[in-house]
Amino acid sequence: MRLHTALLGVLLASVGCYHGFDVEDKEPPPGYPGGSCQVGSCIQGVQCLAEAQICIDPIDPCKGIYCGGNGSCGLDLDTNMPFCACDPGFSNESFAYFCTSGL
Repeated sequence: MRLHTALLGVLLASVGCYHGFDVEDKEPPPGYPGGSCQVGSCIQGVQCLAEAQICIDPIDPCKGIYCGGNGSCGLDLDTNMPFCACDPGFSNESFAYFCTSGL
């Protein structure tokens, strides 16, 4: 019986959905909007932005982009690509979509 329960738990965990796009500062898992990617690894119609290694939702490019909780996502209207506007004292020089302390 324990084996069945364990197997059921593993099965449910492997097919479960990611919820949390509405929870700021929660890092999305790989393959989801705002999560890390390699070309071809994004799911649900999401595209991999290879140069930044991040998954982008073409319909809502800022979906899942929380800039590390130290900035806000904006949309470049010319390219339809997201960008992080970092809070004072933070920078996205090291990581395009993650604002880190300037220390």
